[in-house]
Amino acid sequence: MTDGLNAGPQRRLLTNGEALRVEVTAPRTAGGDKYEPQTPEQARTLLLPQIQTVVASVRGLPATHRADSHVYVEARLLPNYIAASHFPTDLLNHFGAIPVGSRADSAVHRTKSRTIKTGTRRLVLAVQDTGLDALERLVLHRGSNRSERQAFSEIRKLDEFALADASSIIRGHPEEPGADITWEAVLHPAPSFSAEPVPLDDGTLDKWLTLIENLGGRAYPDYIRRTGGLTFTPVTIPEDVVGAIVQFNPLRALRPMPTIRPRPRFGTRNLGRLVPPTDSTPAMPAPRVAVFDGGIDSRASLPSLFPEACVDLTPEPPTPDEIDHGTGVTGAVMYGLSRPGTQAPQPPLPVTSYRVLPAPDVPGDLDGYWVLDQIKKAVVDGDYKIVNLSLGPTLAVEDTMEPNRWTSELDQLAWENDVLFVIAAGNDGEQDRATGLHRIQVPGDMVNGLTVGACDAAPPNKPWSRAPYSSMGPGRQGSRIQPIGVQFGGVDADMYPVIRADGTFLQSLGTSFAAPLTTHALADLATRLPNPTPSVLRAFAAHFTDRPRNHRVLQDEIGFGRIPLNFADLLDCEPNEVHILYADEIERGELIGYRVPIPSESQSHLAVRITLAYASPIEPTQPTEYTCAALELAFRPHHHIYRFRPPKESGGRDVELDMTSPEALALIQAGWQMGQEPVTKGLGSSNRLPEHQLRDGGKWETLRHARITLNSEDYEEPRLEISYVARRGGGLDRAPTKVPFALLISVMDKSPESDLYDQTIAQYPALQPLQPITTRVRLHTQQ
Repeated sequence: MTDGLNAGPQRRLLTNGEALRVEVTAPRTAGGDKYEPQTPEQARTLLLPQIQTVVASVRGLPATHRADSHVYVEARLLPNYIAASHFPTDLLNHFGAIPVGSRADSAVHRTKSRTIKTGTRRLVLAVQDTGLDALERLVLHRGSNRSERQAFSEIRKLDEFALADASSIIRGHPEEPGADITWEAVLHPAPSFSAEPVPLDDGTLDKWLTLIENLGGRAYPDYIRRTGGLTFTPVTIPEDVVGAIVQFNPLRALRPMPTIRPRPRFGTRNLGRLVPPTDSTPAMPAPRVAVFDGGIDSRASLPSLFPEACVDLTPEPPTPDEIDHGTGVTGAVMYGLSRPGTQAPQPPLPVTSYRVLPAPDVPGDLDGYWVLDQIKKAVVDGDYKIVNLSLGPTLAVEDTMEPNRWTSELDQLAWENDVLFVIAAGNDGEQDRATGLHRIQVPGDMVNGLTVGACDAAPPNKPWSRAPYSSMGPGRQGSRIQPIGVQFGGVDADMYPVIRADGTFLQSLGTSFAAPLTTHALADLATRLPNPTPSVLRAFAAHFTDRPRNHRVLQDEIGFGRIPLNFADLLDCEPNEVHILYADEIERGELIGYRVPIPSESQSHLAVRITLAYASPIEPTQPTEYTCAALELAFRPHHHIYRFRPPKESGGRDVELDMTSPEALALIQAGWQMGQEPVTKGLGSSNRLPEHQLRDGGKWETLRHARITLNSEDYEEPRLEISYVARRGGGLDRAPTKVPFALLISVMDKSPESDLYDQTIAQYPALQPLQPITTRVRLHTQQ
C-alpha cells in the first residue's frame, strides 16, 4: 500500500453515488382476492367461548391485581394477517382495544395448496371492562349495522383470545431453587390513543410495589427504569410466591436478574514489549471513541502508550483481572492487533477508557442496571460516536421475547445520537444449543449496532473458522444475521496477545478482543472518509467481509464473514473493479431509484456486491415488529427485460423477454400482459412473497448484503430501487420521518485485463474519487 498524502493510488473508492438518482414510478399493487383461511362464522364458533371465559376471569380479578381503568388481554393473529396492511383496525376500534405491544407466537398458515406452522403475533391489548362486554355482544350477535358487520368480519383474522398465562410471563428459573433472588419484572405500557408508547401510570405502579411488599418481597424504586413504554422494576422475592406475583394483570415478564459476564481467563505473561508509537497524538481529533470496561492501571502504564488518563466511574478499587481486561480492550481499540517486539502505530482517533467495573455495592445485585446507567450518561455527555462494549449481562438473546433493557436503551441511544456500538458477541458458543444458551449475549442483539464474534485466525491468514467459544446467532427481528461478522479472538493453539499497561503482554482469548480489533479498524476507516456515519461504517464492515464458499450454512456462526483488520487498502480499486458509496436519506412511503454505474460498453461477466445499512427507531413492546423502518431493495439489471403473463384461460406460465424483441410483440398481440417495471434479480426478499417469508428473508433488517453474478446478456442500464415502509404499534405509519442510509456497491469485471474503473469514471463524471482527509495528521498501516 502507498502511504502518505501525496503519492496515493489514483483508482480510489468513488463517492457521491447519490448523484446517480433517477426518477422511478412505484408499481401498482397487484389486484386479486386474498385467500381467507377461515370465515367470520368459523372464527365466531372458535372465539366466542374464549371471549366469554376472558370476560368472566376479568370480573373475578381483585382491584389490587389490575389497573383501575383497563385490563390487558391477548389476541393471536393468524399468520395470513401479520402484515401491517391487514391489521384488524375496525375490530379493535369497535370495542376500544388499544394495542400496547405484542408477543411472538406460532400458528397454522393456510393457503389453497398447503398448510404449515409458522411464526405469528399475539397482540397485547389494553381494554376497558365495558369494551370486553361490547366485544362479547358483537361476536354473539354478529353486528346490527354496516360498521358493526365490518368489525365482525375481522374476527376471521384471529384464532385465540385470552389473558396471558404464567408460562408466557415467567422467563427462566433461579439457579438456587428456594432462595430469595432478584428478578427483573417488566410491566406493560399504559394505553395511548396517539400510538406513542406511554409508561404505566403511577397508580398502577404503586399497586405493583404494594403487592411485592405484601408478599414478603422487596422493590427498588430508585432503580425503576422506563424504556419505550415498558417499565423495568427489579424486585427481590422468594421463589414460592412467584405464582402469586404473575397474577398481576399488567405484568408482562418476570425473569431472574442477569449478572455481568465473567471476564476471560489470562494465561502466561510475555515479557516482550510493545514499542510506543513515535507519535501518540491521534491522527484526527474526531469522532471520539469510548471504551467501557475495567479501566487502565495508571500506576504501571507508559504515558507514551496510554497518554489519556482513565476515567473512573466506579468508586470501587480496581482488581487485577478487570484492569488487565480493560487495558487489553483499550489497547486493541487504539493500536489494533499488536505483537511483542513491534512498534505501535499512531492511534487513529482519541480514545477515552471508562472504568465501570467492578460495580459498586448496589442493592439487589443490580450491577447491570448501574453499569448501563453510567454508559448512557457518559456517551451522551461526551458526544462519542463510536463505543466499544466488551461487557454486558450474562443473558443469551431470546428473540421471541421483548428485548432486554440493555438492548432497547442502547438501540434507542444509537438512533437518537448517531452512535455506533461495537459489541462482543459473548463466549458461550459451546453451551447447550437445545436451550439457546449458545446464542449471542445481550446487547449483541441490537439492530443499530455491530456485534462481533471470534474466529481462529487473523486476516489474511487462511483457512479460518469460528472460534469454538464464540456465541452464535441468529439475532432478533431487525438483525437476524448475528454476529455481523467475526474477527480474530484467539484460540488455544494461537492465543490473543493482550496488551498490558507497561507494554508487556498476557495471553487470553474471547470475543472481548475481537470486538475492539473491529473498533480499531472502523476508527481508522473513519479518519479516511468525509462523513463516517454509523451506517457507513456498518456497511463497510459487512461489505468487505471474507467468507467461505459454504457461508450460508455457517451464517449463524460467522454472520457475513471475517471482518478486515484494516480498510485502508480496500479504499483502492483494481483496474477491473469499482467501489461506489451512496449516502442519502429517504422519507416514509418514498421510492428512490439509483443507477448502478456499469459502463454501456461493458460486455463481460460481472460480480456485484450490494450492501445497505441504516438505523431504525425501535419499539421494545413489539418483539416481532421491533424495527419501525423497513428499507427494501429491488435490483433491476436490464431496463428492457420484462415479465409477460399469459391470459388466465391459457394455463401458460410467465416468461421474461426483451420488450423490444419480436417475440414480446407477438405475445402482446396474443393477449399476454407485460409487467409494469423491468424484472428484478433476487437480493434476499421479494414483495411477491407472503409476509411471514418476507420477515424470514430480511425485509425489516437494518443491514442487508448480497453478492450476485451477472452474465453479459443479463444487464443494460441497471438500477437499484430503495423503498421505505414504516410501522407503529404493528400497523402502517405514514408519518414523514426521514431515515438516512448508506449504500455500498462494488462491481468487478471478471476479465483481469478490463479497465472497468476508468470506463466508469469517464461515463459517470458525477462520481468523485475519495480524496485524502487533509486534517489527518499522518496515515499509517497496521501490520
